[in-house]
Amino acid sequence: MRSSRVKKNLSVLLPDGESVFAIPVLRCLAQSPEVRTHILSSDPWDPIRFSKYRTHFFGKREKGQEELMAAIYNTVKERDVDVILPVDEQAIRLLSIHGAALSHFAAIAPVPNTEAFDIAADKWLFADWVKEHKIPHPPTILYQPDTGFEQRLADLQFPVLIKPTRGGYGRGIKFFETPAALLRFFEERGCPEDFIIQSFIRGYDIDCSVLCHEGIVSAYTIQRGFIEPYHRFASPAGIEFLYDKGVHDVVSRLVSTLNWSGIAHLDLRYDERDHQVKIIEMNPRFWGSLVGSLVAGVNFPRLACFAALRENFPSIEYQHKRFVSGKAATRMLTKGFLRPKRTGVDFNSTSLSFIIKDPLPEVVEFSLSLMRKITRSVGHSRQGQLTYGK
Repeated sequence: MRSSRVKKNLSVLLPDGESVFAIPVLRCLAQSPEVRTHILSSDPWDPIRFSKYRTHFFGKREKGQEELMAAIYNTVKERDVDVILPVDEQAIRLLSIHGAALSHFAAIAPVPNTEAFDIAADKWLFADWVKEHKIPHPPTILYQPDTGFEQRLADLQFPVLIKPTRGGYGRGIKFFETPAALLRFFEERGCPEDFIIQSFIRGYDIDCSVLCHEGIVSAYTIQRGFIEPYHRFASPAGIEFLYDKGVHDVVSRLVSTLNWSGIAHLDLRYDERDHQVKIIEMNPRFWGSLVGSLVAGVNFPRLACFAALRENFPSIEYQHKRFVSGKAATRMLTKGFLRPKRTGVDFNSTSLSFIIKDPLPEVVEFSLSLMRKITRSVGHSRQGQLTYGK
């Protein structure tokens, strides 16, 4: 049985190191010197393997659920793990189902019940659920190529977006000004049935990240973009943390109704027509701007470990700061724009500050990406030669 005594050194296991969010989670945990982090990954060459912050790395794990459960159990026993902290959707859902079996050996970071998770992870189930509970949300229908589709479409206010029911990063989202343009798109290119169609809200995006326990928000940050994303519908390159009562109220109402436990990142949008904040979607996992929340003063992974161990932590007031990531941070650095008095951003408020302290994961990722491009280029060249030879 797991001891209830809190250890001086905290041993944490990330069971899904292959997730793109695992490195930000690891870097947040590394802010606490007493934390030792172990990584499980399905990829033996996962860039997170090369982080100076990981204590042990275990690669070549199979992707199946049974194999993952076995690998978690073996690592917990071998490394005397205190807390299991899932990062992405697959591992979170798995522990939602089977976490009780592991809780005898290690504490599990808070996760939602499976029904709530499945609602949050599917954009259509989520849209249907918030409509039923009268939570502000844009009108949404499910794409179904049947005789009643055009009538259902007529009930939506245009312009509209089409979105995959699963996924993120703005992938697969398309914008249509008129019903005729949308119907022409379906006729010419077709569309899978697992898409939603949603009225576009004229206004601006504003997001909220949370850690919850049984429907109560334990910690949160609210953010709005101030540097445009690299492509439409992607996350902004620069964000500022602020307080918005409308966002706080609607998010608190949502997580209460869902009886949500664990972390989540919610996309919202301010509707300039009715001056109301509306929830767009809910991501039941860690998120890309996680280290931005850390810069603002909220270390969500560390707080999730506190919650797993039933440790109380005080209410945290995050700072109203700015954070810049990716290419935008590099451009600001090279142009000398990282000046707090001028832009509200200094070097420590960028993703570069975290990369400089722990550069190998990005170096390895860049090298592997370059090798893949070279391999594809060589393959295409050989294919072209074969085709020409015919």
